Amino acid sequence: MGWIVRTLLLCFVVGLVLSFLDINPASILTNSWATIQDIARLAADMFHWALPYILIGAVIVVPLSVIGALMRWTRTRHRP
Repeated sequence: MGWIVRTLLLCFVVGLVLSFLDINPASILTNSWATIQDIARLAADMFHWALPYILIGAVIVVPLSVIGALMRWTRTRHRP
């Protein structure tokens, strides 16, 4: 019973996302190649939109991650 509910919920979420991306079942079945191209174009547009934000966040996150890793490494290195 749980598998059925999870599957229905997943179908709902995927359908909602596809609807949000303006992809309908008829276009998936009849225009498969065009649908694949549309999805690739949407993914590329999303990447181009997100890239500046990723780079801005990396300016803060990467150095903090390196410092945290170095601190963990020095703590484990000094154990007897």
